[in-house]
Amino acid sequence: MTGWDDLRVFHALVRLESLTAAAADLGLATPTVRRRLDGLEHRLGARLFDRLATGYRLTEAGRAIADRAEVMAECARAVEDRVRGEAGQPEGVVSITASEGIGAAWLAPRLIELHRRHPGLTVELDLGIARRDLRRGEADLALRLGDPADDELVGRRIGFASFGLYAAPGYLRRHGEPREPADLARHRVIESAGPLREVPQARALRAWARGARAPVAVGGVFAQHAAAVSGLGLAPLPAYLAADGPLRRVLPGFQVDVPAWLLTRRDLRGSARVRAVCAFVVDTARRTLPQEAARPGPDPSRTDLDASLAG
Repeated sequence: MTGWDDLRVFHALVRLESLTAAAADLGLATPTVRRRLDGLEHRLGARLFDRLATGYRLTEAGRAIADRAEVMAECARAVEDRVRGEAGQPEGVVSITASEGIGAAWLAPRLIELHRRHPGLTVELDLGIARRDLRRGEADLALRLGDPADDELVGRRIGFASFGLYAAPGYLRRHGEPREPADLARHRVIESAGPLREVPQARALRAWARGARAPVAVGGVFAQHAAAVSGLGLAPLPAYLAADGPLRRVLPGFQVDVPAWLLTRRDLRGSARVRAVCAFVVDTARRTLPQEAARPGPDPSRTDLDASLAG
């Protein structure tokens, strides 16, 4: 009979595709993970992974049981979270995935307050453009800008990230300050690259700044901020990153309000640790993020999914 301990090793390797990473994630020694995988393959009579130089890749046999292992992982998480929820103690690890801007510039500096409220909690904050899959257990919570685009998750809109157009004082001294949108044609703008190219603020800037020169296209908000600070051009940046720094806002009429959403899996709503973090994020957003869109635009196609998520 195959036990959950061995399938847990299999599931970690499916997610992480690396023996070393799986061992670290499970808190086991690498030889232990290898031994359990070898034992599982022996009992099933099938090779579940191809061992490649670049990592572990599922075989046909492995793909055939990957979904069932995910179901078992979800059941195990639900049992653990139900017990913790009934105990009512907000302690343990809560993993949050977020884009680098709102995660690093808005959330990370405020986590000290969460620690003061709940010293038994540990937050793992995973930042980047790539979205982690909450349904596969890659994170407990997601802090996302724009349409959540996942009907299997629950959550709520916690406010708006307000984007404006910013430039360095030195740039404005050299090139003048734009007074109306038509002036942007004579300016330099910092374009967005990669996945950021199609975000609302990037599309708005292209619409406003037709004819402007774009000396650089950048795929990260912090790099856009750094390019603007250097005097390279004007950049569309969130107020929580740019408003209190060396940059000056220009053309106040350029404002893009992007909804910020806090999301989780349905089975985690009863978890004391997840509810504690949700309550903190929602409360912090109420105090520090705009709660209404000053510049109405296309709203997400969904309303709040679960207003009781954070109490």
